Amino acid sequence: MKKIAIINIIAILGLIFFSTGCTEDWEEMNTDPNNPNKVPATNILAHSLRYFGDSFYDDWNNMNCFTSFAGHVTKIQYVDEARYEHRESTINFMWEDAYNLQIDQKKMSQIAMDQDKPKTNAVAETFSVFLWQMMTDTWKAIPYSEGLSGEDGENTPVYDSQESIYGDLISRLEAANNTFNEPVNEANPDVLGDGDVMYGGDFAQWQKFCNSIRLKIAMRISEVNPGTAQSLAETILGNPGNNPIMESNEDNAFLHWPGTAPYKEPWAENLETRDDHGMARTLVDSLKNLNDPRLPVYAETNPDGEYIGLVEGAVKGSFNLDTISRIGFRYRQDPQGFSPFMRYSETMFNVAEAALNGWNTGAWNAQAAYEAGVRGSLEENGVVEADITAYMAQPRVAWGGTEAENREKIYKQKWISLFKQGHEAWAFTRRTDFPALDAAPGSPYPGHNRQPFRYPYPTQEKILNETEYSKISSDIVDNYWGQQMWWDTRTGVQ
Repeated sequence: MKKIAIINIIAILGLIFFSTGCTEDWEEMNTDPNNPNKVPATNILAHSLRYFGDSFYDDWNNMNCFTSFAGHVTKIQYVDEARYEHRESTINFMWEDAYNLQIDQKKMSQIAMDQDKPKTNAVAETFSVFLWQMMTDTWKAIPYSEGLSGEDGENTPVYDSQESIYGDLISRLEAANNTFNEPVNEANPDVLGDGDVMYGGDFAQWQKFCNSIRLKIAMRISEVNPGTAQSLAETILGNPGNNPIMESNEDNAFLHWPGTAPYKEPWAENLETRDDHGMARTLVDSLKNLNDPRLPVYAETNPDGEYIGLVEGAVKGSFNLDTISRIGFRYRQDPQGFSPFMRYSETMFNVAEAALNGWNTGAWNAQAAYEAGVRGSLEENGVVEADITAYMAQPRVAWGGTEAENREKIYKQKWISLFKQGHEAWAFTRRTDFPALDAAPGSPYPGHNRQPFRYPYPTQEKILNETEYSKISSDIVDNYWGQQMWWDTRTGVQ
């Protein structure tokens, strides 16, 4: 993985091209150099990657809610969010940040196509789809087809169904992949530029990211639309030359941070002034039961030298703050750390599940893909070879047994590997019900037996887009339940 310093953004943003008149001095005088209306596509990409990492992998939108909903991390002070007592401003900002980022991707696409840069456009499309999936997996129905039409005067956009959104995302990724496969135009080379602070301008790695997202989508809808899911997965894995996926940890979609203000890794930056988060009991106990060598990487011992997690969303006053394990250095204390958008190990577990379903997965079988996923996660976390060998030989980890037992092993190892990918881990638990996560005991909403199905819509939507909002919100219960995601086919959960 190429660790591209985000500090380059500062230099990149100094290369903005302005469009000013040649003869009208007043036009030049009235142009604000700090608010340009035309910038290179690479500048938009740099800003988008940084802003996305800073907004969706920070303490507010990642640690406070989603990692707790997924059973990985929970709040240990000011525990409101882990108990579903949300702050309206946080929800509003998340919604606004997501749509602002989508507007940026739309502009990046327009600039790329105006300049005949189709592969740069495919990058914008890939990142846009990645974000759209997160958005619909957060709120379910959202303004999509008209969601970016505000500048065209559409202020009350319709809400599209999650099923229709997924269908379009699949088509957009297929088109992006086809574009990546197109030959290079020697007369007008398509160069992504220094703004690619994730992959260093390498279109090949963006194509792997694109197809890994496609495979993730296939597995997300595998219970609700198995025919489409199987066809999509087999198309990708049956022709890896045209549809390459992540092949090693070098392909991880990680945003590495320089470590100096204002570009510090968000979890570490939060720790400079706050100590509000600790390890969740569900994850700590799972790692301990497996003698998992990732435990000392994910977590720190408490003052007594023990690894102790807290029940997610615990009742205030029901625990001693000093007994709870804090998050490990690699994930919480390194200002030069990383924000993981997607992992190679995640992709391998998706291949393993597809193979276990009996689908044609090309050169991969379920065991080989599963073992590649486990090894990939362990290597990513710095586990040495001897410990990898010993861990994978344990009966609770080693491949073997019934199909149900092997499926549970895939699920368990994938859930463990998604540490710090709070939103993706939450989506995974909602699809598979693994692990079966009880609602927070400190919740003000009684009668629920699972973590939230969804995230609340922002108040501003209820006010400013009341007519369209009312069409899709009637069966929401207690802000977080009632509506299961389209792809969430679990029964008996509430």
